[in-house]
Amino acid sequence: MGKPWDKREFVSWERALESGKLGSDQIETLDRMVAAGEAQTRKEAAQRLDWLDTVLDPDEHMYGF
Repeated sequence: MGKPWDKREFVSWERALESGKLGSDQIETLDRMVAAGEAQTRKEAAQRLDWLDTVLDPDEHMYGF
């Protein structure tokens, strides 16, 4: 769950990828995931990041809830 002070450039990695709104650092993140075998394509990597964003609440993850 996001906090009011969390500034996000986009809501969805996949939508940002499709609309060309990702910066070079963000594209590099997707490429590293593909190179590491975490995904087969940039789109799949973006989908995985979107999924992780829905299942991992940073506060809960940090405290093990």
